[in-house]
Amino acid sequence: MKDTNKIVELLRVLGDITRLRLLSALNSGELTVSELTQVTGLSQPRVSRHLKLLCEAQVLGRTRDQNEVYYRAKVNEERRTLVQTVLRTLPQHDYQLNQDGERLYAILDQRQRRVTELLENMGIRPLSPEAQTQVDATINQMLDRYLPHNSIEKLLDIGTGTGTMLRLLAGRARRIVAVEISRDMRLVARTAVLGEGLANCTVQEGNMYALNFPKDAFDMVTMDRVLGTAKEASRALREGSRVLKPGGHLLVVETAGSIVKEAELKTWVKQAGLRPIEFCEAGKNIALVALSGHPTTHLTEATISDE
Repeated sequence: MKDTNKIVELLRVLGDITRLRLLSALNSGELTVSELTQVTGLSQPRVSRHLKLLCEAQVLGRTRDQNEVYYRAKVNEERRTLVQTVLRTLPQHDYQLNQDGERLYAILDQRQRRVTELLENMGIRPLSPEAQTQVDATINQMLDRYLPHNSIEKLLDIGTGTGTMLRLLAGRARRIVAVEISRDMRLVARTAVLGEGLANCTVQEGNMYALNFPKDAFDMVTMDRVLGTAKEASRALREGSRVLKPGGHLLVVETAGSIVKEAELKTWVKQAGLRPIEFCEAGKNIALVALSGHPTTHLTEATISDE
């Protein structure tokens, strides 16, 4: 920040132990007011008052999800750098902060038990460790060929499900927005975010056929095991393309058993106004990993043939 008055004002806001405790907790991921009162042991009105000040100082953001509001750390680079610097100066063995950490762990444990129950009831089984490792390696190798590490400013993960893409790509993107139509699955994804400490990820309600974002809003869009279960896969892909910036990339992942075939996916990609870059079928656990780009994309390697 170049404005001295703004720096002084932000430092004034940060100069309060309650607000620093809230920021420390939110450094791990999104939390509700109720959860933050559990972490700090403070009354809800007091917590809400401090959260309001932090939002006004533009170091926190908030997302409404039906009857709940989730707070998160903002990723404004200058403000976040200052906040992180202040948090790093806090004593590591501070009793109050350590107690907050224990309560936060208890909240995460509660969430994870609830997630296990939800997934069992819905009959959803995550990929085996072997399969996930193979998928992750294939995606990383593909992205390494075309996208410099940490080159993604803002990424949208459509139909985030269990949040697999968030875990994999949080280190490559400055900010990730994940959308999911199922409230239960949003809880699953948020639990993954909190458990992994992915503070640059936020989970929101969203319909893949009618995304609540303007055109050209994201540098990258990912769709992990979405098209294979979509009733209108081509339409979902066109909507993903709509919010993709010129020069951006769209990543589609389909694992073993998916009904999506390479030929039809290429057709959908072209209908969405994108250009196929690379399509990969690698190993028994992967049906397709496909990277496409806006026609203005400048690639570091030659694109594949459209044939």
